[in-house]
Amino acid sequence: MNSQLLQQLLGVPFKDKGRDLSGFDCWGLVRYVLLHEFGIEVPSYTENYRTWKDVEEIAALVQGQSLGWQDIPLPAAQPGDVIVLRILGRPWHVGIITDRPWFMHADYTSGTMRARYDSLQWQKRIVGVSRHPALCLESQGRGS
Repeated sequence: MNSQLLQQLLGVPFKDKGRDLSGFDCWGLVRYVLLHEFGIEVPSYTENYRTWKDVEEIAALVQGQSLGWQDIPLPAAQPGDVIVLRILGRPWHVGIITDRPWFMHADYTSGTMRARYDSLQWQKRIVGVSRHPALCLESQGRGS
């Protein structure tokens, strides 16, 4: 991934329903990276929940968004793939793979940060990894 973009995104504050560099929630960050790094536009969903604490609504959105996306085994994850993480027992948090084993996510206490998905904090929370259909086509074109 573009290292300039990653540097620009690190430390952006958490913002409920944030969709730009003034602040991100977890989906807002994924959405921003997919658009600015890969040219892929995905829905905003800000109208589908009141606040980032709406666990049930967000979990349903996370599950519904992945319809049509390809499930990817974690060892095959590539930059741009979306990692779904369990928080409070629900698939409620998402991040974007930047390079194995790193992903970027928006944390409500620290803003946007990179983390290792194989760390003790995250490895048992992984629900799965999904790849947008446009990235599947790109991977096939590269022979991956």
